Amino acid sequence: MFEIHPSAEENFNLKASSLIKNIEAIPHQGKSAPKFETEVHVGTTITDKDIIGDLQEKTSDYRGCTVARFFISKGVRYGLENESHKSLVDLAEKIQRLPAFRDRLSHDFIEEAIFKWLGNSFSENDQEESFISALIEEAKEAVKPVTVYVPIANMVVERPFSFCGVVICNITKSLVDEIAATGSSIEDEEQKKNAEIFFEKFRADYQGYAAVEIKLNCEPNFANDLAIMTAQRVTGFLGIYSGAMLMPDIKCICKIKGTENLAQSTTISIFESNSFSVTHGILDKASMRSWHISEKDIEEYAKCGLGVLSDLAVKEKPTEFESLILNTSTLYSKAAFTAEPLEKLVYILSALESTLLKNENEPIQQNLAERLAIFTSQELPERKSIVKAVKSVYGLRSRYLHHGHTSGELEGLAEFLLHVWIFYIKLLGASQSFTNKSEFLEAIDDHKLG
Repeated sequence: MFEIHPSAEENFNLKASSLIKNIEAIPHQGKSAPKFETEVHVGTTITDKDIIGDLQEKTSDYRGCTVARFFISKGVRYGLENESHKSLVDLAEKIQRLPAFRDRLSHDFIEEAIFKWLGNSFSENDQEESFISALIEEAKEAVKPVTVYVPIANMVVERPFSFCGVVICNITKSLVDEIAATGSSIEDEEQKKNAEIFFEKFRADYQGYAAVEIKLNCEPNFANDLAIMTAQRVTGFLGIYSGAMLMPDIKCICKIKGTENLAQSTTISIFESNSFSVTHGILDKASMRSWHISEKDIEEYAKCGLGVLSDLAVKEKPTEFESLILNTSTLYSKAAFTAEPLEKLVYILSALESTLLKNENEPIQQNLAERLAIFTSQELPERKSIVKAVKSVYGLRSRYLHHGHTSGELEGLAEFLLHVWIFYIKLLGASQSFTNKSEFLEAIDDHKLG
């Protein structure tokens, strides 16, 4: 399972061993006091009795990235920080890129394994086992087949379907029953009651709704990371077909559950009669619609390039033009998840500019408008309409920054969105017609001259 070239193994073992000399004693620094006391409710207090196993101490930066790690040996706190820790991170990144580990172990898993090995080697002043051998043994215990479901908010499918190398399916009652059955062996009455409450809420939140089903063979934390990264891409591409691409002020709320970001509000009213009320409301009511995808819908989406996009997303070595389409799809898809017309417009124009302009020195509006029109339509009146719509939305983007939008401008934007939608479908259909962007734009410009 974990085959590494002997010379590479020797090289990484030497690099791991060289980090030992960087370990130094680092005393504790006092915690900074809070700026002021708050009345924020503390729901739980963790005590020493709640801690299982050894504590892992590390320091993170403002992004949550680990920048220092520590261990205790003979009562002294040792560790790696600053440039020494960067050397550890760099080594972990290089090892993680090896084919033997790339799809099975996360960077964090390898980084922690290196530091654990360094701590043992430093404390015992002995290296009976090389690092790579220790890593492989640890990996053999951690790596296992796993099926991960990433719930999608507000989506239900009639039948499971394959898309971008994964399966979109509902979390069925039988699956929830199977999961809930794991709590039947609990003997403690209080724990059993808590389990019943948990599974009842789990059932209400997830049963019957769609999820991205991903089958993996890797360590658990990496499985979660890979599943989320895959689901983000899949739901993004799927959002292109949600209908939100054609409506300026509507967004798709079918993303990974918890990230759908449907604007909500809470008000707390205190009355003189010594009573109160708490009101929860939805601010973006126009977008609060579930997406029910039927078999017939899938057939219609297929006519609009769903299968082509799915195949391109999993292709190991896409052509330059196919990569361009994927990049365009990524930018274009972002417009599905905002109900703010200007933001939607910015994403779409970014997608078009990256696709239809030769370089940053070209005049933008005229070239983009003409190429969009020529590629999208064969009819001169419609081409003129497309050119006019493109120039209009560029003007709208400028005016909107100062004055907002009118209903008439939203209608104009909706017309533009339809033109772009047709362009995108045709772009997917042309995925095998060109090998690179230059060929694509040259063919369009030839039509202009012809």
